[in-house]
Amino acid sequence: MLRLARLADYGLLIASSLADPGGELVKLEQVAEQTNLAIPTVRKVMKQLVDGGVVRSERGVKGGYCLASPAHHISLAKVLTSLEGGVALTDCCDEDRLCDVMQACTVHANWSVINQTVNEIFERLTLHDMRRRLSKLDVIQKVRVDSDVMAVVLEG
Repeated sequence: MLRLARLADYGLLIASSLADPGGELVKLEQVAEQTNLAIPTVRKVMKQLVDGGVVRSERGVKGGYCLASPAHHISLAKVLTSLEGGVALTDCCDEDRLCDVMQACTVHANWSVINQTVNEIFERLTLHDMRRRLSKLDVIQKVRVDSDVMAVVLEG
């Protein structure tokens, strides 16, 4: 089964939970309670989100966490890159990995197109988008994919 890593999933949940307060600082414990995640998990993910420039932190009694930019300016790709280093559906789509069968592979070009399309979706969808219920049509309109890809998505 193809799926995001658990920490990437948690990172999107945590970052989107910070989209509500409108720049107000939120305590780590509040985020853990709101997302129903363990405090050590939230702490680990927050560190990566801060290091990746998605979240800003302030220390002290009145400190906490908030998004580094407005939610509508933070793409899912930025969040995933800060947590996972990006998205590659197969080894041959990952610039840092080599595929042993790439020379003879008849599907590499197709995987490349599919991977680019998935990454384009992640680039164009934002944390603001994740705060509301999305339909397939919402996603298609948001990313404005070409008609051939749109037909495949609508059939699925």
